[in-house]
Amino acid sequence: MSSPLFDLREMLAGRVAMAGRVVSVANGVARVATAQGVVEVVLDGTGNVGDRVSVRDGRAVRVQEAVEVPVFWV
Repeated sequence: MSSPLFDLREMLAGRVAMAGRVVSVANGVARVATAQGVVEVVLDGTGNVGDRVSVRDGRAVRVQEAVEVPVFWV
C-alpha cells in the first residue's frame, strides 16, 4: 500500500513515471492526459494523438501496444 504523500514526493522529484494518452501535439510538445491531470512534455520520437505514453522527467516516450496473442486450450 502506498502513501499519497510519498507518491507526491516521488512525482515532484521526477522519479515516478506516469502513464497517459497524448491529447495534442504541436512543435514537439505533447499534451498528455494522466491520472494526475494534463501535463505538457517534450515528445521523444514520433507520436500521434491517442498514443499511450510514459511520462518521466518532462519527457514522453511512446509505449508499445500489446499485440493480441492467440490462446490455445489443451
